[in-house]
Amino acid sequence: MAAPNGARKIKTDHPNLPITITETIDVASRCFDAGASILHAHIRDDKGQHSLDSYRYGELLNQMAKTVPDMLVQITTESAGIFTPQQQAACLLEVQPPFASVGVREMTGNGDEKSLAFAADIYARVNAQGTSIQHIVYSPDDLDFLISLKQQRIIPDGKLHALLVLGRYNPGFVSDPAELDGFFGENLNTLDSWMLCAFGASEYDSIIKAIKHGGHGRIGFENNMYLRDGSLASCTSDLIRQITDHMQTAKGEDTASILTQ
Repeated sequence: MAAPNGARKIKTDHPNLPITITETIDVASRCFDAGASILHAHIRDDKGQHSLDSYRYGELLNQMAKTVPDMLVQITTESAGIFTPQQQAACLLEVQPPFASVGVREMTGNGDEKSLAFAADIYARVNAQGTSIQHIVYSPDDLDFLISLKQQRIIPDGKLHALLVLGRYNPGFVSDPAELDGFFGENLNTLDSWMLCAFGASEYDSIIKAIKHGGHGRIGFENNMYLRDGSLASCTSDLIRQITDHMQTAKGEDTASILTQ
């Protein structure tokens, strides 16, 4: 999955960071050519600020369907300290996307009975409209909470997908691949699929570790702008390509090993 912009970064962070819908689609196309199959999409308002505007999301989805039709698009309801659970829910119900990411702690508010009832209602309505949710968790405790929501039927029956985030609570948002170890266990095995994203320059090593343990990778400027050698990437597609190149090399080595046995 390619995550080319996020909610907070701007052009001064990197001149090639996509802000407009046109820029986002251009980068998505580059990422698709580099081997990404999903776009994790953020939209911005006219001032370049994080937005959950349903019309803009609809425009992005429509243009992606025309320009990169084979790439799945995942919208996000990230609050970014701006949007309430009610506003996040409204976005999901108005856009009715095929795929969306939702912070498990964000949609459930402060976790009281009223907040959980609201979340249960929204999850049920979103499930009924055919939207697949990837639940964002920032810690092993968040993953425990996600599993408990499933057990309580606050999250409806069906497949359970999660995005694990490394480094969110670390100084400077710098992650360490070793943090992934804290997620290993029965709860991770309960998931139907899981994906990893990692803040900072350890993104490459973290994603490779996730893949080796049966996960998938979300890669891009939202979390990291640097290649494995420490140089600044020119586009999220560069970060995607270094992973896909590694996987092709590893596949070739596995094939060679089999042939020589």
